[in-house]
Amino acid sequence: MSPVTQGSTSDSRLAELLTGCERSFRKFGVRAVSMDDLATQLGVSKKTLYRFFKDKADLVLQVFDQACRRQTKRTEVLAEDGFNAIDAVIGVMEYFQTELREMHPSMLFDLQKYYPKAMQRLHLHKMEAMQGYLIRNIERGQSEGLYRADFDAKLISRLHMAMVQTMTDPTTIDEFGRPLSELQKELHTYHLRGIATDQGMEYLRQRNNTL
Repeated sequence: MSPVTQGSTSDSRLAELLTGCERSFRKFGVRAVSMDDLATQLGVSKKTLYRFFKDKADLVLQVFDQACRRQTKRTEVLAEDGFNAIDAVIGVMEYFQTELREMHPSMLFDLQKYYPKAMQRLHLHKMEAMQGYLIRNIERGQSEGLYRADFDAKLISRLHMAMVQTMTDPTTIDEFGRPLSELQKELHTYHLRGIATDQGMEYLRQRNNTL
């Protein structure tokens, strides 16, 4: 991992530190990496870390705060991209597949057991930002004739997020026996097929045939 740039502003320095720490957590897990390890990997002194963070729990919380903000911004961009609502869903799905593939298998368990505030932050992010994206996407797809109009967008978005919550619960992940990235793809496919009109299904088939 490359050292943190010296001489940058306080805000950009903090962002660099958080990004570097997130990379380390994704590679090794959260609990396995100490403050000493992080300082070495970032090319800074431990004293520098403690200038920005009260302790490791504070560091972990700030890392996942930044990660949630990044995911929200990227999702907002992807949600408006694409030819239609189905393209947007697939774009978001592919983005989160990449995020999940790069995540150490123990990371969610570490957060739940040792850093509950950070885990709660992720939960709120899923419930607020992601549910809002789903509602907007459903309403877009309904207006485009790709999604059925005979259901409530808010209800379906909440049901979908409940399934996401179950899928990412550390206590049940082992039961699935498959990588989270694959589970996420299956869940999005299930979601699309459940709400698509005949027109939407035809577009989905054509799109899949061209991939």
